[in-house]
Amino acid sequence: MTKFGSSSYKSPLGKIGPDYVELESIASRSNSIDEAAPPNPQYTGKINPLDEQLRLWKAIRRFPKVATYCLVMNIAVVGLGYTLVINAAILGNNAFMQDFGTKYKGKWIIPQPYTSLWTAFVPIGGVIGALLGGWLQGRLGRKFTFMTGSLFYAVGASVVFSSSLPEARDMKRIILTAGVAVQGLAVALLQTVTNTYLSEVTPISLRGPAMAMIPTFTLLGQLLGSMVVFLVGDIKGSRAYQIPFGSQWIFAAIAFLLSLIIPESPIHHLRKGKHDKAMRAARRLYSPKVPEHTALKVFHVILAEEAALGKATYIACFRGVNRRRTLIVLLASAIPAMFGLDLLSNTPYFLNTIGIEEPTNMLFLIGGIVAGMLANAAGIFVLSRRGMRIMTLVTMSLAAVFWAVMGVSGFWGGDIPAYVAAGVLMSVIIVCGLGAWPASYAYIGQTSSMQVRALTQGLVGVLSQGLSAIMNAILPVLYNPDSGNMGGKLGFVYTGLCLIAVVLAWLFLPELKGRSVVEVDRMFEMRLSTRNFAKFKLDAYEPRRGETA
Repeated sequence: MTKFGSSSYKSPLGKIGPDYVELESIASRSNSIDEAAPPNPQYTGKINPLDEQLRLWKAIRRFPKVATYCLVMNIAVVGLGYTLVINAAILGNNAFMQDFGTKYKGKWIIPQPYTSLWTAFVPIGGVIGALLGGWLQGRLGRKFTFMTGSLFYAVGASVVFSSSLPEARDMKRIILTAGVAVQGLAVALLQTVTNTYLSEVTPISLRGPAMAMIPTFTLLGQLLGSMVVFLVGDIKGSRAYQIPFGSQWIFAAIAFLLSLIIPESPIHHLRKGKHDKAMRAARRLYSPKVPEHTALKVFHVILAEEAALGKATYIACFRGVNRRRTLIVLLASAIPAMFGLDLLSNTPYFLNTIGIEEPTNMLFLIGGIVAGMLANAAGIFVLSRRGMRIMTLVTMSLAAVFWAVMGVSGFWGGDIPAYVAAGVLMSVIIVCGLGAWPASYAYIGQTSSMQVRALTQGLVGVLSQGLSAIMNAILPVLYNPDSGNMGGKLGFVYTGLCLIAVVLAWLFLPELKGRSVVEVDRMFEMRLSTRNFAKFKLDAYEPRRGETA
């Protein structure tokens, strides 16, 4: 059995000669794919089909099974968005506030400490889930780690559902706190596996779009969750929030069923020395249009390089060339928190604090989510044509302007600032949906080396969930009526964060649009400056590590 990361890894392909152009990213020369294995395992003069640069629709037709698995895996992301908005929007539900809140100046509110606690404990649990996910994937594989996440998800949903059962208000709050923490662990674990799986099994033409779809499916989950909260708004008693809490069992069940259906990532089987299982997994993913033995050649080349680099550990993510790549991925994962995703997720309660009450606040949330979904769907195509770097810079700059407008409006009197804030929240999610948000996931899926990709996804989860926990703990302190009561002036906070993100993106985020694994590896090995990535051209016949010229 081959130990992952061991220098003793032996590729069944033998020595790969300079005529094998397995990962070249150039325009497709032919639409035909060999249906039978060539007599020589070295691919002579042709690029591997997994690394042809194809238009999106053409790539979907070439790899229909992979495209289908990408869609079904994103159901877990729908569950993530659903859970986030349920736990945030329910805070503005009248029945929930009466059972879990307190009266302040004659009005039911959730006290600031509990607002911070419940919104922050989802990402706090997520930090644990992300670390657990990165570790478990290397031992159980992507498939069984996904199953583990679905079971945690069901447990978390059960705990929050039962939080209304005790009579004592404090006991209700304690049970709810434990439940949202378990939910955070579960959704982060599922998200980590999804990120890793999509980045490993997708061919180059689908990898960027597959990762960029994640925000769209997150918003779809938020749309479904916000509609459920909106529909139960007039129900009296605990059922008004028990129904949204209990509905999360549906996504737990779907995630469990998916874990039984999806094939394991072929590269995981190869790392464990299970070549026959890798062949079967590749057959389910790529055949009949791409023979499994042809697809596996890409993974064998990657593993041969991993063997030369050494064992994958969390420390290895920050050694040598991997350090720069990991830091870029971590920067990209911080972008959603910097453009204001955490405040956008808490739109109903935030708008409630500045004068827009139920059900109008929920209508603004639903409208913003629908607009954001359309923007993210368009953003997938915009990124494929304009590039990840430029769209990140442009959209984050525009977001800074919008947040500044909201900040200025906070000095006005009357109802106008509340509606300006609502408009800004919708505008930011539309603008960032066209660029920065999907681009951040494209960077997460393409930048790290295959050697440490699963572990890097764990680090991504730790940072993104950690930042979300910090923001969700701080934001209620800033805007809750019984504490900071900043109102629209909160926009200035995000103006500063967006401008910081623009500077960091200009300095450190390279352009990776349309790049294959070998090109990305080579550019980082050559230590190209950030702005030279877009100009780099790889000599298709340039020898690689372990090759002879």
